[in-house]
Amino acid sequence: MDDYKTVLRSDETEVEIKKSRFINLVFHVEDEAAVDEILTEIRKKHYKSTHACWAYVLNTNPKRQKASDDGEPSGTAGKPILDVINHRELKDVLVVVVRYFGGIKLGTGGLIRAYGGGASDVLNHCCIIKKQFSDQVKIVIHYPSYGGLSNSLMEKEIFPVSEEFGENVTLNFQIAVAQTKAFLDWVEDQTNGTAQIIRGEQAYVDVEVTNDEKTM
Repeated sequence: MDDYKTVLRSDETEVEIKKSRFINLVFHVEDEAAVDEILTEIRKKHYKSTHACWAYVLNTNPKRQKASDDGEPSGTAGKPILDVINHRELKDVLVVVVRYFGGIKLGTGGLIRAYGGGASDVLNHCCIIKKQFSDQVKIVIHYPSYGGLSNSLMEKEIFPVSEEFGENVTLNFQIAVAQTKAFLDWVEDQTNGTAQIIRGEQAYVDVEVTNDEKTM
């Protein structure tokens, strides 16, 4: 299973363009049922709006995606929103741009810029994370080995999720699947083969992304 980027939580921004209000909304979604529920609530809340255009991409294989212009000229709203989501390689994401028409038409190019810009604005503002497919690993070591291993881990900027101190020391890690073998080989070398290694289930874990990764 591949790593992917998504949003941690819902967020909202608002801009005004030639007297039209554009309310930009983003949500984490994992299936069409969640998309439908959110869109229903938005239509209720913004029942006086002129348009509520949207696009989503789901983390499926192959990925599922869909977009809607909601009455705007074809290709001027839903597709620009979808293009922004795909350009940033986001999945399990729904972006909705609600428009309250202000009386001045924007034209085809203006609409594309407004809806694509609205999607970019809210994604710039929200918290984006990487869902990293990881091995859950426990490293059990004797106390004399703890100090040296801890220092070596700090030098490599690898930090355990938690530590347990009992008869021995247990360090709990979440390691990207592609990096697990190299990490475990390194641990065995650092502890002269005395560490007990326990591998648990594989699962997605949330990892922060850099500002550069957000806008890729």
